[in-house]
Amino acid sequence: MKSHDKIIHTTCNTQWTDLEKRIFSESLWMEQNGHKIIIAAPKDTPLFSKAKQHGFKVYGIEFRRFSTIRDYNLLKNIFYNEKPDIVNTHGDKASGISLYAAKNEDVPLRILSKHTSTHVKNSWYNRIIYKKLCHYIFTTADCTTKHLQKKFKINHMRIFSMPNGITLPDSLLDRDEARKALAAEIELDPKTRFIGFAGEISKKKGVSTILRAFKNIKSKLSGYNVVIAGEGSKKYLNFLHNLAKDLQIENRVHFVRPEEKAWLYYRGFDCKILPSKDINGVPFEGIPQALLEAMYCSCPVIGSESGGIIDIIEHEKTGLLFKTQDPFDLAGKILQTLQDKTATKKRVEKAHELVIKKHSIDKMGRDIIRIYRLHQIKLSHQPF
Repeated sequence: MKSHDKIIHTTCNTQWTDLEKRIFSESLWMEQNGHKIIIAAPKDTPLFSKAKQHGFKVYGIEFRRFSTIRDYNLLKNIFYNEKPDIVNTHGDKASGISLYAAKNEDVPLRILSKHTSTHVKNSWYNRIIYKKLCHYIFTTADCTTKHLQKKFKINHMRIFSMPNGITLPDSLLDRDEARKALAAEIELDPKTRFIGFAGEISKKKGVSTILRAFKNIKSKLSGYNVVIAGEGSKKYLNFLHNLAKDLQIENRVHFVRPEEKAWLYYRGFDCKILPSKDINGVPFEGIPQALLEAMYCSCPVIGSESGGIIDIIEHEKTGLLFKTQDPFDLAGKILQTLQDKTATKKRVEKAHELVIKKHSIDKMGRDIIRIYRLHQIKLSHQPF
């Protein structure tokens, strides 16, 4: 049986979110375990640049509406020349065209990875993609898996929940040192304490709910400030700045760019909040990498009852959940986290154990390899 594979990842995404981080970290792990990795993505995007800089072979594919025919021909040529064992496609715009080209070039294993929990229409086009063109579907959350199984009547042996696995750092800063470093970065008193958010700053992430919740309890949180770490559109950042002024909390809310400092923030926060919203009543969030990183850092976590967040935050066991878009409920959960230190410490310990046991990059990589090998057995008609 073949032990090492040539794997091509295709994606249309152009940002540096959990999706692109997942592709890159998974590729690094696979390379370290003897597999050959190729990335096909739009040029001059963070993933394309990082992959090229690392030394992965890369192909620039536009994945735009008016480049479909050209992209399809490019992909067919890539698959014909490279003869990959596996094609794993990510993102709606890339999936159909990549899987179709891979099928026509007889790629032995074709995988569709769906990273968000957004619902998929039961259209003829999607039925072809999900039921005919791919061998397996990887999701990042159980709620996504259940939705797709119900929508397309997919056999449970063709669809698997594969949450993002995080690469565990060799060491972590002492929590008090990290808090002081964060205070120094923002030029605040070294005794200042923080609750915060780190990740993509966008409307769908519900960041404004944090500000509204803090407004309700700021008098009870003397010495605490809010840190919003990440990148977002100028329009939404301006909205948040103006909201902080309207709520009269602008002196206690700080916006910082992450600059690869997520581990520092999670160690420096007394509480990490992820208040993601549903979009038109439908969750979009898979299992968020940012929450897993915070949990590994022994940072108490609070999340909204949305999407894959509930897969890893078991209420009052590994963290606290609040009603989505309810700043009053979130305010109560913040106070509960900061004031009941004994219960919070127990949740933090269980959350840390959960990440090590189920959500490391090694666990994710081994689970993926298991699917690869099962497919090889199926192709060779060998008994299990």
